[in-house]
Amino acid sequence: MFCGDATSPGYSDCAAQMGLFAIASLIPAMLALILMAAAFATPVIRRNTELRAQTLGYALVAWGIAGFTYILGGLPSL
Repeated sequence: MFCGDATSPGYSDCAAQMGLFAIASLIPAMLALILMAAAFATPVIRRNTELRAQTLGYALVAWGIAGFTYILGGLPSL
């Protein structure tokens, strides 16, 4: 997608970089998934609306970091 044609020069380096950043974006994405599940499944968090909003806010930040990391992997190397 970002690397262009498979026959272009530097394609393998670009694909390797994208793979590395895709794996690195899994860490905040899994954190966001766990936080969202906790916000909806844990009875203590469900009762406390302030804590639930804070947990969902942190999940949103983690999703943003995961997306940013994934997009950053597609940018050309310097």
